[in-house]
Amino acid sequence: MRNEEIMIDLADPVFTKTIRSRQNDKNGLKITVYVREKGQLVDLTGYAVKYEAINLIGQFVRDDAEIIDAKNGVFSYTLSSQAASTSDDWTAYFVMEKSTERMSTPDIRITLRRDVKEGNIKIENYISEFDKLKKQIDALQQAVDKADVVKRSGGMMTGYLTMRPTLGSNVGVGFNSEDKVLDMGLVGVSDGQLYLKDWKNNKVLFEKSPTGVFHVFADNLLKKAGDIINGLLECKSDNAIVLGSRSYKTVFHKGAQGELIFAPSTKEQGDTWDWSKGVIFRTDGTIKQATDTGWIQMSINTGNASNVEGRQVTRAKRNGDQVSVIGSLKNIKEGQVVFNIPTALRPAQQITDVVIIAGPPYSICEFNIETGGNVRIYNITTDKIIHFSINYLV
Repeated sequence: MRNEEIMIDLADPVFTKTIRSRQNDKNGLKITVYVREKGQLVDLTGYAVKYEAINLIGQFVRDDAEIIDAKNGVFSYTLSSQAASTSDDWTAYFVMEKSTERMSTPDIRITLRRDVKEGNIKIENYISEFDKLKKQIDALQQAVDKADVVKRSGGMMTGYLTMRPTLGSNVGVGFNSEDKVLDMGLVGVSDGQLYLKDWKNNKVLFEKSPTGVFHVFADNLLKKAGDIINGLLECKSDNAIVLGSRSYKTVFHKGAQGELIFAPSTKEQGDTWDWSKGVIFRTDGTIKQATDTGWIQMSINTGNASNVEGRQVTRAKRNGDQVSVIGSLKNIKEGQVVFNIPTALRPAQQITDVVIIAGPPYSICEFNIETGGNVRIYNITTDKIIHFSINYLV
């Protein structure tokens, strides 16, 4: 095969070289083309290159060329039997096409000398098989679009898709592959049951029962009732768990500092919580009830008593059902209200305790806490000092 190498510059309107060959020299001439534009390489990536030629009597040929080096703009074309069928002077050129873009080279003169042995082969205008097939495909696509048919791949439809299984079958949608790796189907039953079944493994994956209950048959899902999990269960919500289907509910809540709080609902089957009645498990390992307090400083009625300098002021606290009252007092007026216990710390009945009066000489006095919270001290004079620690249950 003869190889004719030529360089064509797209910016040059004239190509002066004439290429000569013989009529009916099938695959006898290969033209290798180096494309340039103003001397620079032309990148043909993504392009299709065609050979187009017409002779003096109007016969034309359109054929495929082969890209050899797209980046450097090199392609080749071997004259087909159709392109070499008629002796004549042919005006030829190469076309580079990509999507809606098309550009062509300058005209190339190709002279085919007569084959005296065989003569002319009568042909019609020739277009390559690829172009013919493409034209057929485009026509089919237009017909499909007009027929409003959903494509097998990447298509989309609007509205409802109704499945009518064949008589005696209840499989509405089937999924399978040629290698049988996938073999499952969506099944509808006349009693209202709908389920997805894996026939390959003979297993129902999920179902809607005839009564409308939805079931998922999986080993890695937690059932709503009577199930067990292994490993860690993590809840991202602070209100992690709500307990109780009857009467008042209870919430299991994580506080801002990591403490855990149990609190009841504000009403039966309510979804708001009475935090004032909560029980707190602190991060230091201690438990705090809603009624617990820290140390509360008592407001002394200074007309009837006063705190002792150098001693802790009189104060009280509640922890669970136990209340502690401690302090030191002087200038006490017998039988008068010296301070009042806060409501949450008051006893259910009057508390009377014996307190030692500081000496010498030592003696005792009577320390009374009334149900209303008033504290009165008896059997004492104003020049005496007492130190006390009173504990009682509420």
